[in-house]
Amino acid sequence: METKEVDHERMRFLRDKFNVWAPMYETTVEKVSIQSSFNLYSVTRANKGSKICEVGAGCGLSARLFISYLMKDDSSYFVSDISDEMNKIFVQRFLDTDTALDPNVKIESLEESESIDVDKEISRFSDRFSKRIFSLRANNEFLPFPDGCFDVYISTLSLMIVPNPENQLSEAYRVLEEGGIAGFSVWGRKENCTMMTFVGEVFKEAQLDYTSGSGSSFKLSDKDALVKDVKKVGFKDVKAYYTMTNPGFASVEESYNYAITAADAKLSYESCTEEQKQHFKTTFYNMYEERYGDSTSEMMNWETLVVVAKK
Repeated sequence: METKEVDHERMRFLRDKFNVWAPMYETTVEKVSIQSSFNLYSVTRANKGSKICEVGAGCGLSARLFISYLMKDDSSYFVSDISDEMNKIFVQRFLDTDTALDPNVKIESLEESESIDVDKEISRFSDRFSKRIFSLRANNEFLPFPDGCFDVYISTLSLMIVPNPENQLSEAYRVLEEGGIAGFSVWGRKENCTMMTFVGEVFKEAQLDYTSGSGSSFKLSDKDALVKDVKKVGFKDVKAYYTMTNPGFASVEESYNYAITAADAKLSYESCTEEQKQHFKTTFYNMYEERYGDSTSEMMNWETLVVVAKK
């Protein structure tokens, strides 16, 4: 599988976008996406890993829980995201946990670099700390790590966001040692992701302009095609399956607040007049009540596609 030139300008755009979105992502999205993260921790046997690389880790809710409850002693965990704000939230929230008080646990924020010597960083703390965590900003398509330095690689819901997924797949293969395990999750089939598509339907019903970028986020939802792409970069023993994630919205209000602040709909909503915003809200509440209200048995859904592969 041929890689493409890394689109650094596009990655800077994504960094700025997720820096702005970070506070809402932490309070709303992570409690849903955490389900996909733990799915990957399970299928990759990350709890048995000695050198773990997680990319696109967001604000790190799942990473913090992994460290506290699943990460084994005498192991190292490199946690990265393109967003400085998300990395900052991860470290701040981790330092507030009981695990951070454990004298055998160490977290270190690394400066962004084109080259990070993983073994050298680990050796600085290996004689004093049994769990070593490193936080850094990194581009999934151009990781700063040496070849063959990890035994587990995790990518939760980031592969479909990067400009060139083939670059990320190649990087995942490169940084894994022989026998290493990679786990990826992406958005599933569009018809099974009403959590993502409902807001567009509301804009349409309300006859308001809506520009969505989510169409491209479904670009990897074909299971057979993605398996083929993963194999092209060299992975073997590739398995894939669709699974459902519970959006977890407790009320129409919670769903509405997510919809108007999500990165995909935020600009369209903010371009509306106050009258249009009120019309949108009324339409949203009415449609939600009709489809997912207390008198129905339906819930919003969010399908994800999981791929696990061995080098």
